Amino acid sequence: MGLTKDYLKYEHAGSCGCVGSTNGQLVAIDGQTVAVSANEYLNFYNMRTTEKVNEIIESTKPITCVRQCENKPILAIGYADGSVKLFDRENEDADPIMFSGHKKAVNCIDFSSDGLLFATGGKDGVIVLWDILAERGMFRLHGHKESVTQMKFVRGDRFIISTSKDSLIKFWSIASQSCFYTVMDSRNEIYSMSLHRDESILVAASSELELLVFELNWKNGAIFEQEVKNEEPSAKKGTIDDAEDALANMANRYITTKLRGRVIRQSKGRALQLVPTHDGRFLVCVGADKVADVYRVFSEAESVKRLTKKLKSAKRKATSESSAVSEDDVTKDVTILVTRIGEMMLPHKIKWIDVVKSVKTEEQNLIYKWYALLTDNTVHWVKMTIETNSNAVECDSVGNLDKLGHREDVRSLCVSSSSSLLASGGGNEVIVWSTHSLRSSLTLTDNDVKDVVAVNFVPGDNYILTGGKNGEIGVFELSSAELVETRKAHTGAIWTIQNTPDNEGFMTASADKTVRFWSFVLVTEGSRKRISIREQKVLELPDEALAASFSPDGKFLVVALLNNTCSVYFVDTLKFFVSLYGHSLPVTCVDVAPSSKLCVTGSVDKSVKVWGLDFGDCHKSFHAHDDAVTSVLFCPGEEQLFWSAGKDGKIKQWDAVKFILVQSLDRHTSDIRCLAQFSNGSVMFSASHDKSIRCWEKTDEMVIVEEREEMEREEEYEKKLIDEDDVVAGENADNEAGVASSKTSSSVVSAENIIQAVDIARNEKAQRAEDPNHEPHPLIGAYNSKSLDHFIVDVIAKCRASDLDRTLLLIPLSYVADILLAIASCTQQQYKAELCTHVSVYLTRVHLSHIIASSEYVPIFEQMNSKMSEGVEKLREITGTNLAALRLLATEMEDREQVKMFAQIELGTDNPKKKRKGRKAVLKTLA
Repeated sequence: MGLTKDYLKYEHAGSCGCVGSTNGQLVAIDGQTVAVSANEYLNFYNMRTTEKVNEIIESTKPITCVRQCENKPILAIGYADGSVKLFDRENEDADPIMFSGHKKAVNCIDFSSDGLLFATGGKDGVIVLWDILAERGMFRLHGHKESVTQMKFVRGDRFIISTSKDSLIKFWSIASQSCFYTVMDSRNEIYSMSLHRDESILVAASSELELLVFELNWKNGAIFEQEVKNEEPSAKKGTIDDAEDALANMANRYITTKLRGRVIRQSKGRALQLVPTHDGRFLVCVGADKVADVYRVFSEAESVKRLTKKLKSAKRKATSESSAVSEDDVTKDVTILVTRIGEMMLPHKIKWIDVVKSVKTEEQNLIYKWYALLTDNTVHWVKMTIETNSNAVECDSVGNLDKLGHREDVRSLCVSSSSSLLASGGGNEVIVWSTHSLRSSLTLTDNDVKDVVAVNFVPGDNYILTGGKNGEIGVFELSSAELVETRKAHTGAIWTIQNTPDNEGFMTASADKTVRFWSFVLVTEGSRKRISIREQKVLELPDEALAASFSPDGKFLVVALLNNTCSVYFVDTLKFFVSLYGHSLPVTCVDVAPSSKLCVTGSVDKSVKVWGLDFGDCHKSFHAHDDAVTSVLFCPGEEQLFWSAGKDGKIKQWDAVKFILVQSLDRHTSDIRCLAQFSNGSVMFSASHDKSIRCWEKTDEMVIVEEREEMEREEEYEKKLIDEDDVVAGENADNEAGVASSKTSSSVVSAENIIQAVDIARNEKAQRAEDPNHEPHPLIGAYNSKSLDHFIVDVIAKCRASDLDRTLLLIPLSYVADILLAIASCTQQQYKAELCTHVSVYLTRVHLSHIIASSEYVPIFEQMNSKMSEGVEKLREITGTNLAALRLLATEMEDREQVKMFAQIELGTDNPKKKRKGRKAVLKTLA
């Protein structure tokens, strides 16, 4: 199109209205602060003041998982694109650490007990283990066929237990990077689990109306192995079948499991979440309902008492030998371990809950505080009181965030004439927002106003009109926040309310096949005056009206109908002018250009059509969206630009004269319901099924259509490149363990930078041989590298640590020799030696078969052997000297201050020799 016409770019400027995503999660930060995921935002709310105190926004992808480390101030956030970011809550200025290891959304996260490792499970059925200190992945575990729903580190972080929608519970060994045991007692998808009594009781929640209770018998692997070795062989064990069984069971020398029974739950639907209290005494199960079941998990002493009591009761009830209950039957009763004691009832379906770590004790009562995210876009603060003797449970909601958003979808938006207020209507309420702060300033509700689908400001911005599905018009006064008038205007839903161009009245378009025109009148009530409405005239339609719009000059009224057409009427006489036909499905939205010469319509057939109002001819038809078009809106001015929004979650701007797509906005994650904008077009608002109302601001940045199309092609190419699987030499695709990180756009760019650096180094060497006074490449100066070898290593060091392994896989074999030689030289000089050794080992392992088969690598590895050995040995000497000096310094400080700097930690083993071997040094803070 050239630069003869300038288009200005719109950028996302903020969001409001979404308290918590429909598929979101929350985390209890402390006794009064909760972090809630709202699309791509993580919002922190103070539940006492019901105000947002902080937010985290580091991605455009929606958040799917949130987890807080118990021992360190680390917050992990998983996103829909498979990435995870770690945030330091004590240092908000620090950049987050990013890890990318999943091809689909992250479902669950769990930290190790020391906070140095964490594991992620994704919808791709993969578990990835990450090293936080090294900022890179360790390995990935394949085994589950469906989405991983939960994971737990157990037994001193030696093992991981995982559940999945494939109905399996798997036990993984971190040391061997493999699954050594699988529980297959469930026939349905498993969504959550909980461990109790020193990891000896496992409770699993599935889509059944029962919880599975397992007993876990953990063994000492070394002792068990020794017993197997010392066991004398027998004739029966010598058979082939028994030998095969023995080999099959050799992988599991750590645990045996037993299904103790099933516990009934009262909540309907599948069990979404199991949340234990931090003391492990109680367990809450969240189902697809407004009720959450509360269970008590008994300690060993309590279980013995319950068993004794049940045996005595069984003996008393026994009347004959045939009806007597045996001791074995009582022992098998699962309620000895876990039993349901009550429920948590909330106003709407529960999506996610979390418990505050602190517990308050009052006589025989234990008081727990819970945060509950509901599916109707709110969070409740729940106080749970449990009487330990009678197991009575009492739950009270002591706070909520109802005022921060709508309970149902926003169906209509309207901006005031002063552009200072934004009204949103949805459900049984209207919320008025400040367009500057995007905060709620007023909530309008009344028992007579229900199912609001249309809102409109009365000229002067002192009143708001509402239209409901029941056909009633409501008039709210903003100064008093009261409903001053209601009128039964239609027998069907009112889909559109719009002021007349002369601002003396308004019209309503309804599903009862009529458009009614109203006027504003001033009435007196007591000592005050207020606005009232009076019906003027009625326009009968051939079918239900879905939308309507005046032309700015006040000449035409365009009505979108259910019969796939639009009818154009003269406003003054209400006579029919022309019919706009061409859509194959009902027309859902319509708008007229500021010039009153063009009209645009959107339909369920996914198309947008531009019409001329002079003759009713179709100028252009666009296949605008991948789903039904829900809203169209012309931009003010003479540019003839308009917006379209659809159920595909995208907002697109079009040129109605040149018939081209100008730009696309795609931050919404679900259906877009409506659009609104300032009178000058500088700011636009959109409301979506994802509960959010988003603000888009016009910037001074120009949009060049050719550049946008080129960028879209590049993004599509990168997406295809990322989706291609890498072949790792020497690794089988069916292996349980693999490379932790996944291919991302950043890893592809990093690989290209490394390849470019090697090419530059090669050219520099050739040119320096020809001309010693050759001017070095600008990139070498930009990196401030001492030599070409340092330059290559500097470029590798710029790669993100979590993507390094995957980046090295993308390096072609022809570049490996140059990289290895540069690494050997830098290691000899102790320059980034740790990085160099890691890269050299990894590249050697990946290309081992080619290296062995080629003789040209022999001199390269001879140089690496001599140079790297020399450099590493020097580093060892330096490290040893420093360590000895630090030990001497510690001894002198202990003698001088009479304070021990290090304390002994025992691992809790039974062997005292092992205790002495298992000592760890813990640095204490010196006064």
